[in-house]
Amino acid sequence: MVMKALTPLLISAALVLAACYASPGLLLDPGEAAHPIDDGVYQQDGDDARYRVNQGSDGWYRIEQVEQGGLIGQSHRVLLNAMTLDGGREGFAVAEQTDEGYAYAVAYLDHGRVYLATPDCVDPLDRNDAVDHGARAEDDDPMTHICKFRTRGAVLAALAAYAGHASFGAPFLRK
Repeated sequence: MVMKALTPLLISAALVLAACYASPGLLLDPGEAAHPIDDGVYQQDGDDARYRVNQGSDGWYRIEQVEQGGLIGQSHRVLLNAMTLDGGREGFAVAEQTDEGYAYAVAYLDHGRVYLATPDCVDPLDRNDAVDHGARAEDDDPMTHICKFRTRGAVLAALAAYAGHASFGAPFLRK
């Protein structure tokens, strides 16, 4: 689910990759939905991919990949909850709805820039953060490494620990 340099902003919070923090049911609280990102189109410098972000009336963001010519590609539903990252920095737990349940990432904003990182349970550090905070590591096959969570507290604690060593990559900027 969105790898180390967390793919596209929450934005392509296509967290739905192959090795992530996940749960069958939503562990974030829709009643505590955070809305730090303005609606608009976001893009990373040097990347042609663009993502349209819109906040829905239900508190979830809808993130759509916008192709050349205005065609809409993949879209994702993403929910943010405020959290404190290691070191005291304000950040956000990110949940993306997937066909199998939910995938999680962490984000923070800095002067209008959106930084996103997604844990990868293939990485021993990310996996240890998850297991140390109560997740169960599962390897469905050589390509699918998932750390499954059962409680909100566990996923938030693991994401905060992960953020301390995560590679957030290039920021997404509103265009």
